[in-house]
Amino acid sequence: MKDRILFRPQRGGLAEAMAEIREIADHADLVAHLQTVFAPMWINVRDDMVRVTKYGDRVDTRIGWDTHIVTIEGWGVAGFTNAPL
Repeated sequence: MKDRILFRPQRGGLAEAMAEIREIADHADLVAHLQTVFAPMWINVRDDMVRVTKYGDRVDTRIGWDTHIVTIEGWGVAGFTNAPL
């Protein structure tokens, strides 16, 4: 069974971000979620704009995540996943 891929948005603190975790099926699902989140800000998120890259060189012991950073080209950090996509 495939492990669950989780996404947490960029927030002021870890607890605040963890309260908003969302399960993501794949890269396309992440893009669709980000399109919904950023549409009210008039940001048109496209697949080619979303990058998921390794963040740090260790597992985050606070939450057990092999953290990957999610960025949107031209905007910045959108959040983090617990695994690569």
